[in-house]
Parts: sequence; structure tokens; C-alpha cells
Amino acid sequence: MEPPEPITIMNSPEEAAAAAHQPTDTISISGVIKEGTRIPFFIIKNDPLYQRPMYEKHWHSTYSGGRWSYMPTRIQYALHRLFTTYDIGLSSQYDFQQNVGIQFPLFQNKTDLDLYIIAFQTEITAVYTKGNQVVITGTPKHAGVQVATIKTGNLHPSDLKKVLLIQLATPQGDELDYSYVSYVAPDFWSQQIRKRKEREE
Repeated sequence: MEPPEPITIMNSPEEAAAAAHQPTDTISISGVIKEGTRIPFFIIKNDPLYQRPMYEKHWHSTYSGGRWSYMPTRIQYALHRLFTTYDIGLSSQYDFQQNVGIQFPLFQNKTDLDLYIIAFQTEITAVYTKGNQVVITGTPKHAGVQVATIKTGNLHPSDLKKVLLIQLATPQGDELDYSYVSYVAPDFWSQQIRKRKEREE
């Protein structure tokens, strides 16, 4: 439920790890919108009336051995309205959806991997990319949630050793939130199948 000792925690372990791999050639959001490439996005969940709960019952310590009850994690998720993930691991996806607090469909495209974008209280209007940045523009709302997908094949990072900086912003270029996620190639699943076959031979 709480840290072993009374300490101040500024960043989650995941954010601290991502900090060492942040892209260094980033530009302004308005620069990405103006100079970057606009790419397609697909809305797979849209609930404009969704009210984000302050607390969910499965976050209690009596559920699943307290799997989602660690309060620093709960606070970290509450601080953000933008979340990003891939469909590349059942256990991690289960934890991710439970932590975010919503369910959405997952597609294991064998040749064209999807990056999932979860945006609370925002109506997504466009997606742009340049280098290791992805900018999602949207209109802020008092309620609602959208889950969108973009194809990783439409992303062309300038540095594969660095993570992607995903930024949620107004169309005018004002940042609403951000997320870091590693770049995963579009043929991830076909590569996994190939490796499994090689091990079985």
C-alpha cells in the first residue's frame, strides 16, 4: 500500500528508466504540427460521457493480493490523462488496463503493429510525427475517454536507441500531457513467430 519507508517519490521507476533514454533532438509541439507528417489514427473506443473515477474497487488491497493497490502507482496514474501501450504481452496488458481503469479491444496484427493511445477528457483531432516525437492534438473536455491506435509503420524515429515522446496538446500547440514509450517495429509479431519456429527446429 505504501513505501517501506517515509520518503518523497518524484517519479515512478518506469519514468526514471525512460529519463535515461529521452530523445535529445525534440522540437516544439507547434514545430511538429507544422513540419511533421500527419498520420492516420483509428478510434477504437469512444465514450464522451465517461467520468473518470477517483478510486476503483479493484485497487483495494483485498483484490488479487493487492496487485494494483500500491498508492504511489495510483497517484502516478491519476496525475496523467494520456497513456500509451502496445499489445505485446498478456500480463503487462492486463496490468495496464487495470491500472488505467478502462477496458478496450486489443489486436495482434502480425505485420502492422498498433500503438495504443488512451486519452481522458480529450477529443482527439489529429496525430503528427517527426523524429522521435508524436503529437496528438485534441480538444479538452470535462469528461470522456478515447482510445486510438496508430500504426508503428507510420513512425520513423530518428534515433532507435531513444524512446518516443508522445505529447497530447491543443491544436494551438499547448501541451496537456505527455508519455514516453519505446519504439517497437511493425513486424514485432511476425518476428516473434519466426523466433519461436527457430527454437522449435
